[in-house]
Amino acid sequence: MSETKTNYRIQTKINRPVAEVFSAVVDDQQLCKYFTGESSGPLEEGKRIIWHWDGYSEEGPVIVKRVRQNEEILLEIESREWMKTQDEHYSVLVRFNFEALEDGNTLLSISESGWKVDAPGLKASHENCGGWQHMALCLKMYLEHGIDARL
Repeated sequence: MSETKTNYRIQTKINRPVAEVFSAVVDDQQLCKYFTGESSGPLEEGKRIIWHWDGYSEEGPVIVKRVRQNEEILLEIESREWMKTQDEHYSVLVRFNFEALEDGNTLLSISESGWKVDAPGLKASHENCGGWQHMALCLKMYLEHGIDARL
């Protein structure tokens, strides 16, 4: 698994301890309360998980490459499986970093690397950047206020 240049990174501070934020991302039951409509299981290293979003006919398969408790989750997505490219397929790495802050809260960073810098790759990375930002903000609303911001 070769690491390539980061296409983008988003960050948000979540006013909850890092263990709580980490758990809300790896636990499929919690993930379905703010991000996906369905998940085929928790994010466990070596597993292929299928995410499905309500209102969309497409599914998002992810391969869990690495899980470091309360620190990092590394996922691999496939460009064609995520309906981002039609003629070619290639892997993109999605990295979640969890940083415990001195005030007891968490800085969540999500980045992707591996998108090509041609027109389809740039379009796909921009779409995913917005999607991960939405996920991070929905996670923040869910953990801090118990609100499902997807509604």
